[in-house]
Amino acid sequence: MKQFIRDNPTIAFGLGLPLLLVAVFLAISGIPVLLVAPAQYEVLYATHYNFHNNPHNAIRIAVVGDRVQVSYVGNTQPYQTPRLWRFNPKTGAVKEIALPLPPGLAPNSGRPVEAEKTPSVTPIDVPDLAGLRVDSSSLAPDGYRFSSGADGYGGKVFDGLFLGSSRYRVHAELVKDGRSIRLPETEGAYYGNAVRFVGWVLP
Repeated sequence: MKQFIRDNPTIAFGLGLPLLLVAVFLAISGIPVLLVAPAQYEVLYATHYNFHNNPHNAIRIAVVGDRVQVSYVGNTQPYQTPRLWRFNPKTGAVKEIALPLPPGLAPNSGRPVEAEKTPSVTPIDVPDLAGLRVDSSSLAPDGYRFSSGADGYGGKVFDGLFLGSSRYRVHAELVKDGRSIRLPETEGAYYGNAVRFVGWVLP
């Protein structure tokens, strides 16, 4: 091997440089994990949430004070319903919180209908949210923030250099000072079906 390197320095350099770069980027990406404290707060987020794009005949999730309020706007069944998740970064466990539709909604014919001038709003009782206190601030008390790939470029520098552009790898994560924790069930989100931050679960 030593003789080959001495006889073919250009080839050896060409083969060794990519491996060296891989090692450097892996080392750099691992530094935040060692220096930045793990996330401490559970987070609530919704997927397939398009209320802001279609506020009629849809489930609305809002934080009022420190409580999550879920309601249904309209009187016709929705085209799609959002899914609400509770993620624990300490254990990596994720739980889906069921969002029932109110009874008595008219069938959805699939054809556009004229929106109500004053749409009806029906509160939805969600047992898993009862008594839950949340902080809807963009920054968690431990310094982590919610970031969605739908708002920009996802992925890491390493992915962009060696695996191609990551602009289409849409997902959501918790980030702080270079450390990131990917949120489950958020892969493949796109504009109109984006991941929406709800709040941090308070103890």
